[in-house]
Amino acid sequence: MTGIIISSDHRSSQSATPTHPVNSTGQATPPWWETAVLYQIYPLAFADSNGDGTGDLAGITQHLDYLNSDANPDCLGVDAIWLSPVNRSPMQDNGYDVSDYYDIDPVFGTMGDFAALIEAAHDRQLKVLMDLVINHTSSQHDWFIESASNRENPKHDWYLWRDAGPNGALPNNWVSYFGGPAWTWCEARQQYYYHAFNQNQPDLNWRNPAVRDAIHAVVRFWLDRGVDGFRLDASSVYAKDAQFRNNPLKLHARHQNAYDNQYHLYDKDLPENHQIIRELRQIFDEYGDRVLIGETFIDSGVHDSALFYGVQQDELHLPFTFEFTFSPWFPGYLQREIQKKELLTPQGAWPTYFLDNHDIPRHLSRWAGAADPIALARAAAMLLLTLRGTPVLYYGQELGMVDHDRIPADRLRDAVFAIDPDQPPPVTRDGVRTPMQWTAGLHAGFSDNPAADLWLPVNENYVGVNVATELADRDSVLHFYRSLLQIRKHQSKALRMGSWRTLIHYPDTHLAYVREWEDETVLVLINFADRVQDCALDVPLESDDWTVLLGSHVAAREILATPTVLQPLEVLLLQRFGGT
Repeated sequence: MTGIIISSDHRSSQSATPTHPVNSTGQATPPWWETAVLYQIYPLAFADSNGDGTGDLAGITQHLDYLNSDANPDCLGVDAIWLSPVNRSPMQDNGYDVSDYYDIDPVFGTMGDFAALIEAAHDRQLKVLMDLVINHTSSQHDWFIESASNRENPKHDWYLWRDAGPNGALPNNWVSYFGGPAWTWCEARQQYYYHAFNQNQPDLNWRNPAVRDAIHAVVRFWLDRGVDGFRLDASSVYAKDAQFRNNPLKLHARHQNAYDNQYHLYDKDLPENHQIIRELRQIFDEYGDRVLIGETFIDSGVHDSALFYGVQQDELHLPFTFEFTFSPWFPGYLQREIQKKELLTPQGAWPTYFLDNHDIPRHLSRWAGAADPIALARAAAMLLLTLRGTPVLYYGQELGMVDHDRIPADRLRDAVFAIDPDQPPPVTRDGVRTPMQWTAGLHAGFSDNPAADLWLPVNENYVGVNVATELADRDSVLHFYRSLLQIRKHQSKALRMGSWRTLIHYPDTHLAYVREWEDETVLVLINFADRVQDCALDVPLESDDWTVLLGSHVAAREILATPTVLQPLEVLLLQRFGGT
């Protein structure tokens, strides 16, 4: 595999700015996803339009004005929505087990509902992205049913089948990410099939050209219907070793999860994986203004994920990495991850950042105790929305939603983790997938049916943490997010397109950095300490004529010199023109 060449521009803390085509006025014209803010919707949990207690496509359409609309001055102001899977599925992994790529699952509605959502979103200048789950299918997919029927079926090698070892042993030592062996026995074929995740999610055989052609047809089908891009689920595990060699074990490995006890040399991140993504990207390039995003898997590092842009930047437009997301709430650690990403993002490519998604605890729960919750939410928002890269929000993040950690056992829905007697009880992800909190009324406004059996219980804090209540409170988390989003979109090219440069080499109590574009400089200050803090900078700045764009302790549009002290947990966004 060819390594990443880091240009001299990337060896300093000054980030390089991508080069893009110019328009007729000579201005750079970056693709829409580089200046956009994406918003992930978990459709089961966003809005119930028909009173059955489960979120659906029509419910999303009904709330598009909240997300972005010229007719709604109170809209959030995001630019694109990413939908977790809505394809037909037995829902054993809540849609990440697809049984028909060409249809919408009835729980979400119909193909007509999907078409209506696309049209309504585009009318509001909202792009629509879909989750594309193509590492595996459901075991109830027709492809797998045929493949599992016998060894002579035309689709016999569409999945990964292996004979048993001596005395019926497993084919090799690969383990499932969800726990337990990665091999399940099929009586009809008298063989094992491989599944990187749950046994109901058999992996496709990407070495089979017929499989590639079938998936490429699926991609074209949805692009032809107006989808603006895809987020590839588990995009680093498509290719597996052709010889199915055992993964080497880590020395003295004693991780609770057996998956972490192996070096995954042969079941993920193989060189062939990049060719698979490159072929998908070629399809996207035929369609023009579409974005290809990939989950480069939870345990891939920044250095691995940087490869997923492609040697010629012909793979993913935006790789999702998790190092920044899983950082502790400490300025030095966070800045280290930012600088790593700045150094390793290839020249001309573009980073992306997120704090929350459907698989991990919400950041206000992960970092609980680090600060006052409202102050922490503001600081996290300031950080996420002012870095160089495309930010991704997770539904309810803009409200300060936290994990629901008191869901009764009989109401849990997340049942994908294998039960292994040698492992601790599985951790449910249901706490981050509870209904969106719209109002302080019935079912938090998620459903208007008093008798609805909600897909998951509403978090008990919904009375104070909801859209309606926070829209009426100028000091709410929602207002802070809305203000930041409006500033990004309408007041600062530096925040959308500019370079990033730190002003503190080894931060301990506060972050200070600038975003720079042409003659505009934006200064970001975040105090992590719950006390007054000297605002010491290692890189000096001119100390006059900063205009306040947004602050937790000062009013917008005030003119300030470079601050010398920060108030407890203060965040401050300053702008000036004419350089630093």
